[in-house]
Amino acid sequence: MELGFTKANSYNLPRVDLLMLGEFLASNKDFCSAEFRNVKTAVSSRPSYGDDAISYVQLKRDGNLCMVKSKICPEHKVHGKLYGVTLVVDEVNETVVSVECHDCVASQGGCKHAVAFLMWVHRRSEEPSVTSVECYWMKSKLSKVGTTIKYLTAKDLSNAKPSLPSNSVVLDKFIEEGRKRQLHNLITFSMHKLVLKYKEKSCDTFLEKLVLTDADVKLIEEKTRQQSQSSVWYELRYGRMTASRAYEFSRCSTSDGTLIALIMGGRIPDTHAMKRGGMLEDEVRETVSTKLGKTINKGGLFISKKYPMIAGSPDGVCEESIIEIKCPISSKTYKNYVNNGKPTKKYYAQMQLQMYLSGLQKGYFCVADCNYNINKNVNIICVKYDDKYVSEFILALVHSWKYNVYPLLYQSVV
Repeated sequence: MELGFTKANSYNLPRVDLLMLGEFLASNKDFCSAEFRNVKTAVSSRPSYGDDAISYVQLKRDGNLCMVKSKICPEHKVHGKLYGVTLVVDEVNETVVSVECHDCVASQGGCKHAVAFLMWVHRRSEEPSVTSVECYWMKSKLSKVGTTIKYLTAKDLSNAKPSLPSNSVVLDKFIEEGRKRQLHNLITFSMHKLVLKYKEKSCDTFLEKLVLTDADVKLIEEKTRQQSQSSVWYELRYGRMTASRAYEFSRCSTSDGTLIALIMGGRIPDTHAMKRGGMLEDEVRETVSTKLGKTINKGGLFISKKYPMIAGSPDGVCEESIIEIKCPISSKTYKNYVNNGKPTKKYYAQMQLQMYLSGLQKGYFCVADCNYNINKNVNIICVKYDDKYVSEFILALVHSWKYNVYPLLYQSVV
């Protein structure tokens, strides 16, 4: 144990709640980069690894800060050298200051061991209080693997079950389903595939070669109506400016910030507000349909034929209008969506871009009451298409994409 540190246990470990965790991950580009795409983070944070790999946890408090150190067993070299990981928590301001692995080669970019330890401390914070104290200064379970069986006898080996014959039924069904959904055709419109195909250093030359037909745009929209449930929807959004982030992107002046990372495929953990919106969206859509007396269909990903780097997915589409649904969690956050009876600038821009992409002249901005589960109230605001606003807005978006996003796309294929 290091000088000044004490053994960590279930009583003295600092608290890392869900809000602290989400704020740290969302604001730290090491864990929100395009490489992660939130998949690496999710895999590294699973209890089946972290709970068995963490060992020898010690901590020291200095003013507001609590420094927690541990040793973590490598997942694929369980008898190799343990990696040292350090977590710093500001207990007064309730923020995660940093988490860092000191020994693995990927530590500079936010490695899996740092994520695993952070999530381990979070899980300990969420556990109910117990009467006994559990000490965390001990050898990890994972590092004990393989130490109890010293040898295998021929008899043990002979008990192995014979391998099953190859069966291609599942693969054949998968391939057939892919053909039905025309997945191969759709993937060719991925921005990564297009940049890889042409490999043009000049963005203007690339855009001249890139041609989408009306049939292409229609097919993409039809096949991506499941939105977040569709892997193709994610793939086609990669490298494109989507309507939901267009307002922030139009004001972006850097090529290495979190917003650019999100456009390049990075994802942030779902917040409570995002989860609530996902759960209520279908129900709110039905309520809006009843109030308007219109049939609302789910919308897929609309990609601009003229500006193929711009895309948007409205929550619904009527015959003559698009539908955008928001579900604020409180009266305070409601003000982020509506100001003086109109959508705020961010969501006005989102609505205008979605109308441009869909070719419709009207949209309904539908904001569910924070107590929607009880009163079923939805504020429905009609928004008319503004061609002048959209024309100027798109010019700003295209300019920013050319200088902040396309260079990254090009570098990824050369």
